[in-house]
Amino acid sequence: MAVVTESENDVTVLQSDSESVGMLESIFGAITVSFFIIIWLASAISPLILGFAVARGFYSVATAIVVVTVIAYLPGIGNGPIARRLRMFIDKHHPSYYDGVSIVFEGGEVPPAEHRQTFFAVHPHGAFCIGWAMLFTCPNMYKVRFCFAPALFISPFFRLFSRCVGKPGSAARPAMNSYLKAGEDVALPPGGFEEATLTSTTQDRVFIKKRYGFVRLCLKYGVAIRPVYAFGEGSLFNNVQGLWNTR
Repeated sequence: MAVVTESENDVTVLQSDSESVGMLESIFGAITVSFFIIIWLASAISPLILGFAVARGFYSVATAIVVVTVIAYLPGIGNGPIARRLRMFIDKHHPSYYDGVSIVFEGGEVPPAEHRQTFFAVHPHGAFCIGWAMLFTCPNMYKVRFCFAPALFISPFFRLFSRCVGKPGSAARPAMNSYLKAGEDVALPPGGFEEATLTSTTQDRVFIKKRYGFVRLCLKYGVAIRPVYAFGEGSLFNNVQGLWNTR
């Protein structure tokens, strides 16, 4: 349930808890999260799927992947009625999957109201960057460029999905330069894959000490850095622990 409340200098734009969510809404929430994860995983292995389909003679599957790829790169794909309905569905039902969700802007400066150009540094990455995804479809953040791994950005399934539900971008340095130079707000999980591998259900961990690139870019273009922290991100999914020095 989306709400807007103010407490001193903090503004809450979304508040949801399990007591206010019905069974059907929870199911829709589970479908939304599952769809997001499936698309993410399918994109990661899409070259393997295409190669396997061609090698095994599954040409209908291969053709479908090519068609999706072409559609994913068409201009204006996120402005149609289907994309708008998908965005509204995810924004409405995604929070219903969790025991509780809130999005709070500290300091009272809430997009898309007039504000200084901002770089939103989102932590922690977690296994699937759910906090980042929650912000991605938040109506207040529709004008923010949400950036992620270049390999995932060019993959057909996730590219098409992300273009339908928000304003995606590549985390590659040339792309980041162009976004900030153009005056856009940008959101990025700076910890990236390294931070994802450090995810723990018992301890919050971030990978930031060796991440200087985004700071240099913000200094170059005079962009404000706004830290974003997704509390509870690490408790959403389990992963293999240990061997920290190799991660």
